[in-house]
Amino acid sequence: MSISDSLNKIFYERDLTQADLCRMSGVTSSTISDYVSGRKEPSLPKAIAIADALGISLDELAGRPTQISLERKLINNFRALKPEGQEVLVTIAKALRSVY
Repeated sequence: MSISDSLNKIFYERDLTQADLCRMSGVTSSTISDYVSGRKEPSLPKAIAIADALGISLDELAGRPTQISLERKLINNFRALKPEGQEVLVTIAKALRSVY
């Protein structure tokens, strides 16, 4: 997966726009547009700014799955639950721990 693919996936999953990422990262809209379209790859400082703004690692921005990304998915889903659902998820996690 390319940085372009990763950004497009994040925009879709988080309902973000390129303008949102510009505001969050301080990277210009034309530059973000180049990254999203795949015309250019970000320099390391710009990649860091984008990853930090999105709360992801550089590996995740580059499309490399990591253990951290799996944990982040679990945390995001946990936070989206109502308190009763969070309790159920904790119970399930404890049960899984004893099996795996």
